[in-house]
Amino acid sequence: MVSAEYSIDLKLSELLKQARPSATSLRAAGDATDAVGKLIKSVPPQQAAPEAASGFVRDLGLAAEKLAFSFRPPEVVRLAGSHAAGAVTRPDVAADLLVRLPKECFHEKDFLNHRYHAKRCLYLCVIEKSLRSSPLIRKVSWSTFQDEARKPVLHVYPATEIAELPGFYVRIIPTASSLFDLSKLNLSTRNNIRAYTKDGINQPTPRYNNSILEDMFLEENAEYTGSTFANWKTLQEALVLLKVWARQRTSIYSHDCLNGYLISAILVFLTMDSGGSIINRSMTTRQIFRVAINFFATSKMWLKGLVIQPMKKRTISKEGIAHLLKTFDVAISDVSGHVNLAFRMTKSAFSELQDEAACTLNCLDKCRDGGFEELFMTKVDFGAKFDSCLRINLKGNSKVTALSFSSDDESWRILEKDVQSLLQQGLTDRTKMIRVLWRSTPSEWNIMDGLLRVW
Repeated sequence: MVSAEYSIDLKLSELLKQARPSATSLRAAGDATDAVGKLIKSVPPQQAAPEAASGFVRDLGLAAEKLAFSFRPPEVVRLAGSHAAGAVTRPDVAADLLVRLPKECFHEKDFLNHRYHAKRCLYLCVIEKSLRSSPLIRKVSWSTFQDEARKPVLHVYPATEIAELPGFYVRIIPTASSLFDLSKLNLSTRNNIRAYTKDGINQPTPRYNNSILEDMFLEENAEYTGSTFANWKTLQEALVLLKVWARQRTSIYSHDCLNGYLISAILVFLTMDSGGSIINRSMTTRQIFRVAINFFATSKMWLKGLVIQPMKKRTISKEGIAHLLKTFDVAISDVSGHVNLAFRMTKSAFSELQDEAACTLNCLDKCRDGGFEELFMTKVDFGAKFDSCLRINLKGNSKVTALSFSSDDESWRILEKDVQSLLQQGLTDRTKMIRVLWRSTPSEWNIMDGLLRVW
């Protein structure tokens, strides 16, 4: 007779085999990614013209003549993400390639008024044009980084397809290591969008500043995460299970809640003394999964903010953490102590995450086979989760068409909050949970169309 514990372990083992690509296909993906990296490094120096993304530049409210620069090939091109961490999880098998922007392409004050975001886009335009002419590339398309429209990325599809990884592509993500003076991007005091004022007084722009700081420390965070996951099989497997679990829950695997990168960062935190070292190398995959779910559902650490730094090497002060908690709904300070990794996460999304995690804990204890079917094989979308779902069509709405990038946050995120607030005021305590989500960026976004198509 097969024991219940053995049955669960057997099913999880089989799920991991199905979710993780074979070593052969991963080597093929690695070779394809290396080839794309070499093509990017070989792009010749040339003039980057604002006309290449005129719609994008226009919608950011910038004058094209101030944005031209001499393109130089990237200083560093490196693999990151799930491929580097050993936790690639179907069906999303894309490889992340970090491309470091050369300092010579920027002025020291380009952090002001979205000039960095515009030049970042123009840098990608040069790479896109070059890749499209290569016989090694089948297709190049535009998308966004974590659904932030002002931070586009490229999806590059190699000409040679990998049979076991249909739809494989390389995601090109610019990084900005050491590009700007960190004091100019202080989250608590600095205003870097001059039109963002209240009663004629410039207001701090923490979300805008964090958006740039995120790029400045992408490499450092990727390296730290990768080194933590290296040669730690059970941690890698637990990350795969957590990604499968989260992806089955449409409402928490979204721009304002969890993604694979954020899950991996939280796991790293839980291995550190600052996270109580509640994950260690003696634990099984199932134990790590449960610890992570329990942390999502019940931990009081969220109230104090998470700091992904060893206690003895902590650089962020108590005042710095307190400011993050005051400014953002959720605070996860990164390895550098300068970036809030959770700056996109909203209070309503976090509440839903805790609710889903609490339900998962209950299922682990009470459902058959440890809730395997319910947790990993059953899709929980908005229709299954909520009693009522409304779709609001704002096309042509004057409030939407009048939006601009003169605020700290992206304009549609402000509308999300406005609608959320309105519903909460109207429904008061008659609902357990309300969630408002703007649609995601169109899959075939043309950068020349600008940002209005995203709205």
